Amino acid sequence: MEYSITALAKISGVSSRTLRYYDQIGLLKPARVNSAGYRIYGLQQVDRLQQILYFKSFGLPLEEIRHLLDDPKQDVQSLLVAHYHRLSRERAALDRLLTTLAQTITYYEGEQKMSDEEKFAYFKQQKLAANEEAYGEEIRAAYGEKVVEESNQKWQNMSFDTYQELQQTENDLFEALKQLVSQPFDVTTDLAQTVFQLHKKWLQEAAPFYSADYHRSLGEMYIQDARFTAYYDQKAGEGAAACLQAVIAHYAD
Repeated sequence: MEYSITALAKISGVSSRTLRYYDQIGLLKPARVNSAGYRIYGLQQVDRLQQILYFKSFGLPLEEIRHLLDDPKQDVQSLLVAHYHRLSRERAALDRLLTTLAQTITYYEGEQKMSDEEKFAYFKQQKLAANEEAYGEEIRAAYGEKVVEESNQKWQNMSFDTYQELQQTENDLFEALKQLVSQPFDVTTDLAQTVFQLHKKWLQEAAPFYSADYHRSLGEMYIQDARFTAYYDQKAGEGAAACLQAVIAHYAD
């Protein structure tokens, strides 16, 4: 089926003026121009306009969308599938937040009891989902599916008291790391040993098991993967990830 610019504007909700602009910048060219000088759009252009609107809703600028759609190496379907899964995860997270909020409101109104664990369940799930999104693939490649799933299960089943202790241990670790980074580095100092012990304590609570080899391999990942490096450097200062790795390598045995 073919559409005039007016007809395409009507079914898509995109104004004729915008469609003419898309033509001008090379984002959406008509299939042809008829003898009367009118733009005519076919199925291929309809599909492309739908893709444009999807990518606009994802926050991509028009120029980036044009390059993406014109790149023969790009698989637009795979990109849309990836965005679908991302949005599904976001919706699931929002549903969990709404459920927790509703429970909290009824708890404040005295209509429902809420355990301490329930009060923090959403926040634990949110952090787990964020870690999975950022590091899941790399961690699975390094340690295997079973280890990661056991770690996730341990995190989800963690008691409120243990969760609080874990958070405090991590905060103490960042503070000690900040001090270590701020002075000439010496792996043999009491402060360096404190950093190691805090990280070991945190890992023993967070991971499904502990071993010196596991600890050292995790330290290596902190300097090999730029995202882990950035995480520690942002929390405790530039060079924090490298210092932490050196401390782990020295004391883990």
